[in-house]
Amino acid sequence: MVPTMFATWFKTALRSLKNNVGFSIINIIGLSAGIAACLLIVIYVLDELSYDKFNVNASRIYRITSHVRLNGNEALYATSEKPLKEALLELPDIEKTTRLIPASSLFISPKKFFVKKDNEVIEENKIVFAESELFDVFTLPMIEGNKANSLSDPFSAVITESTARKYFNRTNVVGETLTINDSNVYRITGVIKDLPTQSHFRYDLLLSFSSLPESKVTSWGYSGIHNYVLLKPGTNIPKLEAAIRGIELQHYPASITANDNFLEVVLMPLLNIHLYSTSQYELEKGGDIRYVTIFAVIAFFILLIACINFINLSTARSANRAKEVGVRKVIGSSRLSLIGQFLTESVLMALISTLLAMLMVRLMLPFFNQLADKQLHITGAILLTALPVLLLVTGIVGCLAGIYPALYLSAFRPILVLKGRLAGGFKNSYLRNFLVVFQFSISIFLIIGTLVVYNQLTYMQNRDTGYNRSQMLVIKNTGRLGNSIGNFKQELKQLPGVQDITISRFLPTGKERHITGLFPQVPIDIKQDVLTEFWPVDEDYIKTMRMQMVSGRNFSKQLASDSMAVIVNEAFVRKMGFTDPLNKTIYRNSFGLQAYHIVGVVKDFNYSSLRNDVKPLALVNEHDNGAVTIRISTSNLPALMMQVENKWHQFAHHTAQFTWSFMDDDFDATYRTEQQMKQIFISFSVLAIVIACLGLFGLSAYAAEQRNKEIAVRKVIGASTSQIINMLSGDFVKLVAIAILIASPIGWYAMNKWLQDFAYRIHIHITIFLLAGLIAFLIALITVSFQSIRAALASPVRSLRAE
Repeated sequence: MVPTMFATWFKTALRSLKNNVGFSIINIIGLSAGIAACLLIVIYVLDELSYDKFNVNASRIYRITSHVRLNGNEALYATSEKPLKEALLELPDIEKTTRLIPASSLFISPKKFFVKKDNEVIEENKIVFAESELFDVFTLPMIEGNKANSLSDPFSAVITESTARKYFNRTNVVGETLTINDSNVYRITGVIKDLPTQSHFRYDLLLSFSSLPESKVTSWGYSGIHNYVLLKPGTNIPKLEAAIRGIELQHYPASITANDNFLEVVLMPLLNIHLYSTSQYELEKGGDIRYVTIFAVIAFFILLIACINFINLSTARSANRAKEVGVRKVIGSSRLSLIGQFLTESVLMALISTLLAMLMVRLMLPFFNQLADKQLHITGAILLTALPVLLLVTGIVGCLAGIYPALYLSAFRPILVLKGRLAGGFKNSYLRNFLVVFQFSISIFLIIGTLVVYNQLTYMQNRDTGYNRSQMLVIKNTGRLGNSIGNFKQELKQLPGVQDITISRFLPTGKERHITGLFPQVPIDIKQDVLTEFWPVDEDYIKTMRMQMVSGRNFSKQLASDSMAVIVNEAFVRKMGFTDPLNKTIYRNSFGLQAYHIVGVVKDFNYSSLRNDVKPLALVNEHDNGAVTIRISTSNLPALMMQVENKWHQFAHHTAQFTWSFMDDDFDATYRTEQQMKQIFISFSVLAIVIACLGLFGLSAYAAEQRNKEIAVRKVIGASTSQIINMLSGDFVKLVAIAILIASPIGWYAMNKWLQDFAYRIHIHITIFLLAGLIAFLIALITVSFQSIRAALASPVRSLRAE
């Protein structure tokens, strides 16, 4: 009996879908597009939330982070001191500890590492100095070698599986050697699996910590080490933080806590590093929990819009089936049977939409990966997480869409229904009007967000940064040229199309940064320390970058005293409190006391993200061969690039790869996260609007159908086509206007909060809200007008004949 009843409901549901093909297609496409978009963002969010979870003891691993305020300079650092490890081992709550220091953080020149392979030299950027305890703290499966002592001996190395294949075409390479930077020979003691993408650090070569020169990382004053601890279960984190802080303060002067200065130790949970850390000197560029939250909200909104559409269209269309319900009841159908029929139809349609959405995700995932700069794929874990939720949503949406006809229509007496006394129509459904306003409010909110994000990024790209990055070619790895780099520079100057050249790896758009403490007088006092970016540059740097001198002069080759000269920026002058900085002497206490005299002041230029204010900076006239930057002016760029590359090979003797970039591209890369956010915002805002319009299109068709006879009568008594169009469109336009009024203040508040993260930002002008409202208004009007014009042009005779 029951199986037969279900079979009947299913057959009737299929017949209903077939008889209303247009309505069914609109409803299914709208819901499936919403579910697909939601699934894509869910996959993205799950990927972001999965970082470092591959570690077995992830919940007990913490990194020691330093929170420092010194003379008004406040910052979080992902690093601490090397000697801290021995002291940590004495604390009872710590089970294991290990240290890392990236090769790029060392005070060596050049800051590049090259590995010899036969007659070829390959640059390796993913090198870190580590200890054997690393494998006790983190889960890094070793496929060759013994992890217990793999990094104990000096000049030993553990490499990843892909690195082993790159250099030896096999993985059983324990005992083999790698020659790094021509002279350092490292013996391979282990091979590990490639580190997962979802790791807050990813390195290809792990060199033994004991290989480091002691002078580079020994002192308490050098806090460039990444210290990790594995804690025992049940550890009191605040108590342990206080104990570690006590150890730190034993090795710092009392003035570190004087006045407003402080030093705090923060134990950063491993699982929070990728999304929550705002510390400087992270091992990898992390994500941002704010963007993950925003994308999750967008996914929810899109799914909500799609579900509202589905429910709206299903309930609206069901009113046309009132007579069908009356006939069914007359011939003996029970109310339970009618409820089952309507629920079966809506759940079936929701299930079809879900299956279509899964197919869409399969097809759209490669494009989404390109959009989000990810390598996402559908895994078993994702399916186990998403599928039950998806089926639950499908069931809920299907039931909500079918509950109105199932309960409301089936409750009417047949005689009233068959006499046509069942009230219907768009204007009579306050719930439906509320849902239309709600979904368009979300769409307008997303339009406002897209416009603000777009304007802010455009502003950052076009803002005067204090230097000219246009037509600037950056040649990297030039440290490989050694003493011949000066000749290389002179040869390049002779090429037609080359305007200016400078040698330094410290660039406004680069990643290389070096902070040091500078003091206004001796004996030095920690309370007067000004933390300053300290960049070695040559005498052509300011000219090549097209920076502006505020006062003083540039460096000069003719003056031997300029070897200890500095040019500071305006932020440094303000921080030091100088009224006339020229010829002032400043001091640096790094590997001995050094005195520098200020010869000039350069106008502030942005050398970090425009999220931050310009900080103190000093340019020192010292040699740094890390990169060569060329200002070019030519109409034949390919020819010039070929000449530059030929000169490179002439001096590098084919021992190093020719690596280059344009400074404009490096600048844009700084804001890649924001660019991705803009693209995702635009893509999913457009999708949300399209889904909302599908629903509006279906509702307007339903409204016009419900008022067919009214339209016919109005036309017979003389109403014009424009009057009919205005009548039918007016109801929807009013709802969109209400949505604009609701979404505008919410959009202003949300985007104003987002803009607070930028030191340099736009003001949200009223034109953004007017433009967002106009876009939504025009889209809604165009969508509704199609059906309105069609209804207004229909012959009144056909509508009245059926009466």
